[in-house]
Amino acid sequence: MDVSIIIVNYNTKALTLASIESVYKHTEDVTFEIILVDNASQEEIYSDVANFFPLVKIILNSENVGFGRANNLGILMAQGEFIFLLNSDAFLTSNALKHFKNFMKDPANNNVAICGGELHTGGKDNTVSYGNFPTLSDAFSSIGFYKLYKSYHAKHIASGVVNINPSIREVDYICGANMFIRKSILNIVGYFDADFFLYFEETELSYRIRKNGYVSKIVPTVKIIHLSGASQNNKSNFNYSSFSHFCRGRSLYFQKCHGSLYSFAVNVCYALTEINLSLLGKKKGNIIKKIKIIFSS
Repeated sequence: MDVSIIIVNYNTKALTLASIESVYKHTEDVTFEIILVDNASQEEIYSDVANFFPLVKIILNSENVGFGRANNLGILMAQGEFIFLLNSDAFLTSNALKHFKNFMKDPANNNVAICGGELHTGGKDNTVSYGNFPTLSDAFSSIGFYKLYKSYHAKHIASGVVNINPSIREVDYICGANMFIRKSILNIVGYFDADFFLYFEETELSYRIRKNGYVSKIVPTVKIIHLSGASQNNKSNFNYSSFSHFCRGRSLYFQKCHGSLYSFAVNVCYALTEINLSLLGKKKGNIIKKIKIIFSS
């Protein structure tokens, strides 16, 4: 088996079915399996997958265990030499698996643990494909200081980057929507940290992988659609639940990778950022409630 594709579904049945369909439509000359992990969705998906895609393996969780833990369940079942994590709101537009496999099989890339493609929204706009490891410098810049060094910030500091460079190159981490990973390296460094529920779990894993001497690379010639945010509930004016998960994931990342004091300093910067944006009328939500969430994460 060349590749095990893992898709985590949580109340995105239509998108998930379309994502699976895109894999079958565009994949050739690669042996693969698809493992669908459902995180206790309210909408039943088993019968549709079984009817339309009978070869797909399905894991039905009794509760929503989060992104990382759900992927871990799929990885444990996976038979492939490579693991491909594909978001339920992400879709192949070419034979991406073959391109990624050939890239990773090249002896020149033996130290590459993860690769991924260039993500776009399906229209003219690109979306975040990779990032620099989050730092206190990025948190400080977010207050508004990045405007003094926009180009440098975008290239060397920003934790989320929209790709505009056509060259294949090393990056700190690949967006979790399309991570193509050597399973042999996961067996060495470990899977996703189960403490993370949502957000920053792929960043922390990539940080661990880098510490073990391996790298991540972006392959911009491979284009993948990612309807960023479609797998979350965005109906309310401000989603405090999503904000809380994001702050929690961010704090966990800094605590695990840099320590509690560093994490506190980062939270101070992001609290100042929220205050600044609220005063400028650029952010929704109650600022007091948001600051409490930041420091309680």
